[in-house]
Amino acid sequence: MNRRLEQGRRSKEEILDAASRIMSQRGFEGTSIAAISKETGLPNSSIYWHFASKAAIIAAVMERGASRFFQEVGVGETAEGEPVDRLRTALRGAADSLDEHSEFLRLLILLLLSNEDPEIVPVVQRVRSQGREQLRLTIENAYSPWGPKLAHRVADDLADFALATFDGVFLAAQFDHDLVLRNGLDKMATGIDALAQQIAGAPARVEGRRRTSARPRRPAT
Repeated sequence: MNRRLEQGRRSKEEILDAASRIMSQRGFEGTSIAAISKETGLPNSSIYWHFASKAAIIAAVMERGASRFFQEVGVGETAEGEPVDRLRTALRGAADSLDEHSEFLRLLILLLLSNEDPEIVPVVQRVRSQGREQLRLTIENAYSPWGPKLAHRVADDLADFALATFDGVFLAAQFDHDLVLRNGLDKMATGIDALAQQIAGAPARVEGRRRTSARPRRPAT
């Protein structure tokens, strides 16, 4: 019985792996049950035993990919220094995870741009919300030296901007990986910090000049 369950688990993973590879190459419309069957060597009946439809397979691919990606990325390592340094360290730490899970992230963006299947849209929206929350927590953690209330406000205000910037960096890195990825994430941290300083009521950081305090200066009232 255990052997049968393990065989079923392996077959399910093979189906998801094959669907992920095929879709990253051909897109959603080009991914078919027949193509998955050919890639895995499993008959159509075995695939349908695990999944009711192609949309259900793609939804499962996204759920699995999101779980693995967000578990690995976490909220980033805590570094010493000013919040922008802490944020930069956290984003640099995410760069390796981007490389390892690039197929999943490409699929996510592809589905965001091109798919309206009612089985897939809620999953994509849920994964997108997870991504936003992950970035929000990363920013809040980085700016915790400013105090919990201000760090929370900064993170809430900048989460959408961070998510959009993250998308842009990842897409650009598909064309010029070595130049763009870490450099782009560093610039993302610098941009977030400039906006955070404005939210806190302090002047934006000037490149090459650093304040000695981790907390922003506030204008006199």
